[in-house]
Amino acid sequence: MIYKTFVPPPPFDGFIENLWYWEGEDPGHAKDTIMASGRLAIQINLRRDELSWYDGEGYARRNRLGGIALCGLTTKSFAIDAFQPSNMGVQFKPGGAVAFFAGSSRDFEDAHIPLDGIWGAEAGRLHQRLVAAPTPDAKLAILFRAMAARFNGRARHPAVALALARFSRVPHRAGVAAAAREAEISQKKLIRLFAEEVGTTPKTYLRLARFQRVLARVHTAPSVDWMEEVHAQGYYDQPHFIREFREFSGFTPTEYFKRRGPYLQHVPLTA
Repeated sequence: MIYKTFVPPPPFDGFIENLWYWEGEDPGHAKDTIMASGRLAIQINLRRDELSWYDGEGYARRNRLGGIALCGLTTKSFAIDAFQPSNMGVQFKPGGAVAFFAGSSRDFEDAHIPLDGIWGAEAGRLHQRLVAAPTPDAKLAILFRAMAARFNGRARHPAVALALARFSRVPHRAGVAAAAREAEISQKKLIRLFAEEVGTTPKTYLRLARFQRVLARVHTAPSVDWMEEVHAQGYYDQPHFIREFREFSGFTPTEYFKRRGPYLQHVPLTA
């Protein structure tokens, strides 16, 4: 296995979490569930000009894209092929995609979109250069240059930046109304701006952030007191927690804990 990441220099690091490269071995099962993450990303298959993802009952419906695609912010789980021989991508920070894509990030919510539908023939040429590059470092360098060339300098709206900073500190206690008051704009305007730049409403983003905090706490834990998580993360009660967890992961908390694999956002789907 080879896994490399590259954190870009300023000003790009304000918008991009990292660029990454992966070479993997066959894990011995067919699919992984990918849980809702609340982030936009670019995904690139370096072995062939195709990306697959699965939805529907039991993740049985296969959807195909070209080999380079934009994956919007996700509010529900989907599945991918577990064996990913060689791929790479870009992970954006919340609201970071606005600096590289025109229009509203809300248009990408829960969507998987061929990148050539946005960037035109340039996306296909980039894919070819990445496939042909001889080393992982060379591939990461090419991808970074392509992102830098696409950088439009569009910063997050100050109210959105303020809300994201507030939400990152205490997502289970933060409120949209309080963030709007602090930003000195109406709640309605903050919701609109936030959805356009981040890709979903502040309320949904906060729910996803709280779910991700739970995952980070329990992923490698030897045991879990689920009622402690309910109280620590500010859920109303256990049924509320279970509903939220199932909505974003596809599993109950107990099922997730039994099935969890080595990677935070992935759950192996075994027979």
